[in-house]
Amino acid sequence: MTGLSDELLRSALRDAAATVRDEDLRPLPAAPPPRRPRLVPLGGLAAAVAVTVVALLVAAPWSRHPGLSLAAYTGVDYVLEGAWPPGGASVTVRKADTGRQVATVPAPAGSGGFRDSADSGDHRTFVLTTADPRTCRVRFHRLTLGADGRPSGAPTELRGAELRRRMGEGPEQLAVSPGARRIAYAGRECDPSGRGTVTVVDPATGEHRVTRLPPRALASSLRWAPNGRELVFETMGEYLEPGLHTLDTATGRVSPISLGGGDGKLRGAMFDKDGTHIVALVRNGRRNRVVWYAPASRTITREVPLPPSDPDAPTVFQVPGNRVVVMIGDRVHVVTGTRVTTGRAERLPS
Repeated sequence: MTGLSDELLRSALRDAAATVRDEDLRPLPAAPPPRRPRLVPLGGLAAAVAVTVVALLVAAPWSRHPGLSLAAYTGVDYVLEGAWPPGGASVTVRKADTGRQVATVPAPAGSGGFRDSADSGDHRTFVLTTADPRTCRVRFHRLTLGADGRPSGAPTELRGAELRRRMGEGPEQLAVSPGARRIAYAGRECDPSGRGTVTVVDPATGEHRVTRLPPRALASSLRWAPNGRELVFETMGEYLEPGLHTLDTATGRVSPISLGGGDGKLRGAMFDKDGTHIVALVRNGRRNRVVWYAPASRTITREVPLPPSDPDAPTVFQVPGNRVVVMIGDRVHVVTGTRVTTGRAERLPS
C-alpha cells in the first residue's frame, strides 16, 4: 500500500472534517519504519556550506512521520512514532539521528490506542492522549524517557487533566508547554453543534480554561510560546478560509494574524526562541517564503524567499534555536538570518 505524504494526509483530514465521526474510526496498521536517506549537496554552494549541509542532513532520517523527519536538526535525541488517529496500539521510541528503534510502549488496555503525542521541550517528557468517543472523553498520559531513551516506567495518566471533549480535526491537536506545566488541546464540544474549542489544562491543579471558537471553526497545529502563556494555532472549517491566530491563555483573547494576503497558503507557524516573533512558511505555487511576524506591532518584520519547488511537494517545518529548517519535497533549506543553505535528500528505493 502506498503511504500518503504529510501534505496529502493533512489535506485529507481537513476535507473530511465534516464527514468523519470518531465512533466510525478503526485502528490502522502501524507505519513502516523509516529508511535512511542518501544525501547530495546541491551544486553552486560554497565548499564550506556544502560540508555543513551534508553534516546536518546525514543525521536526519527521512520518515513519513513529521516529527522524525527534522528531529535531528533541532537537537532532539528521541522521538515517538505511532500516535495518530484513529489510535495506535503502541508508540515506538526512536533515536532521532539514526531512526533506530529504542523501545515500544503499549497503549493502556481498553483505551483504543494513543491518538496524539507531544514533546514538552526537554526531549524526555512526552504527553500522549487516548480517547473514548462513546463517552466523549479525552485522557492524557505522561511518558518519561531516561538518558538512554528507554521509558522509566509505563505511561502515567494525568487524572486531573481529563477532558469531556470530542477529538478535533487536522494535525497537532496537542501541545505541551515547556516543563510540561500546561497542556493545550484542540477539540470539539460534545453537544450536536460540535463547536471547536481550545482547552488549556494545568495538570498540577486540574484547572481547565476553555476558549470557544467561532461557529464551524476548528483549531489545529497548536504551538506554545516559550513563556508558556501564548499559543499560535491554525483554524480551518467548512466554508471558512484557513487562518492563523494567537491565544492569550491568561485572558482568553484570540487575535488573528495577517501574513501579507494574496493567494499564499500557510504551511506551518511557530514562535521563535525568544517568543517575540511568529515564524511562518508561506507557499504560493512554486514560490516559497519564510515570514517573521511580530505580534506586539502586528507587522511583518522580515521575509526570506526560498528556492522554487513543485507546488504539490510535501512540507515539514521547524524553528530550532536561531535557525529555520524547511523540508519541501526532497530538498532541505536551512535559514540563518537572511542566509539560505539548501541540500537535497534522496530517498532510497523501496
